[in-house]
Amino acid sequence: MPAGEVGTVSTAWAVFSVVGGTLIGSAISTAVAFYIQKKNLSAAKAQRDNDRFENRKAQCYSLLFKMIRIHSTIAVLEKAVANSLANAETVGLQGTLWQRITPSGNMPPRVKFTSEEMALLLSLDFNLFNDIGPYDDIHNSLLDIFELYGAKRHALTERFGAKMTAAVGSIGLSQADKDWLAPRSFELESVAQVIVDRTTHDSSESKGLLERLHALFVKEFKIKPRLEFKTPS
Repeated sequence: MPAGEVGTVSTAWAVFSVVGGTLIGSAISTAVAFYIQKKNLSAAKAQRDNDRFENRKAQCYSLLFKMIRIHSTIAVLEKAVANSLANAETVGLQGTLWQRITPSGNMPPRVKFTSEEMALLLSLDFNLFNDIGPYDDIHNSLLDIFELYGAKRHALTERFGAKMTAAVGSIGLSQADKDWLAPRSFELESVAQVIVDRTTHDSSESKGLLERLHALFVKEFKIKPRLEFKTPS
């Protein structure tokens, strides 16, 4: 075989060998890069999923604590009304509800559910969402009623002086006083009846809703705090 041909064949194999090595090395590099990228994407997704879970869990705690405040406030108001009626009975005070129910002091702050809290609840339990959804307004309206009752009762009683016997006051009324008092007393009595009805109903209902909400969050987020209901003093 001529010398020129041998040289040509040898050179061809040498070039092929170099090119082949380059192709194999490039494929390995691509595979490694793809593996690393896939691993990074998986880690990023896992982090996003964890962040989303933690954010939803934070919303869960926020909504739960608000519902605890709502029920606690209503239960305290219910107990205050019951104490007023019991005290009136103890001292032998007979009369209408407004005469036996003393106004409460400063009302606690209002509660407002956020759209994020409601969106979380909607995604987990549609029926519970419907039941709890308006309860911040129900709670706040009850506080408004107590404040209205206190203002109206104060406006009514400050017109007259009273002769006090222990905690019971007695007022002498002329016919003109009775005429002035009658419509205002009727209105105040209506508000007092609403207070009795609402505190009794809303206390029981809010307790049931709180128990359902807590059970849902234990199931979905494995939250640890337990519910313990104590009768207000």
